Amino acid sequence: MIKYILSWFLLLLAALLNAAIRELAYKDFFEEHFSHQVSVFTGLFLISVPILYISRKWPFKDRVHAFSVGLVWCFMTDLFEFLMFLRVSENPYKDFLKVHNIFAGEFWILILIWVTISPVLFHRSGPDRSR
Repeated sequence: MIKYILSWFLLLLAALLNAAIRELAYKDFFEEHFSHQVSVFTGLFLISVPILYISRKWPFKDRVHAFSVGLVWCFMTDLFEFLMFLRVSENPYKDFLKVHNIFAGEFWILILIWVTISPVLFHRSGPDRSR
């Protein structure tokens, strides 16, 4: 499990690349909330690249193992997000909960769902997966 925990940092690099793309490419063309919404969808694509790579380099034993890794990555991702809110927000707890509210137009939860289930989906889509 250690290699999967350490490999989460590849997902973090993809997320940082996504943030840089948002800041440099289209943030000034859209209002901030919309640019964050768009960023979720570009982020889904970008974090899929390291997840697919990891699932090929170190194939998961089975779907339960893949889901367990996804849960760990989800926890690490949300913990990182929470720590960022602690650092930059005046009301970190309220703001942290706000970004999880899909009914308010916040799509962050889609990242967490994808990080959790994509290892299972990529495990199933492997070239020699018959399980």
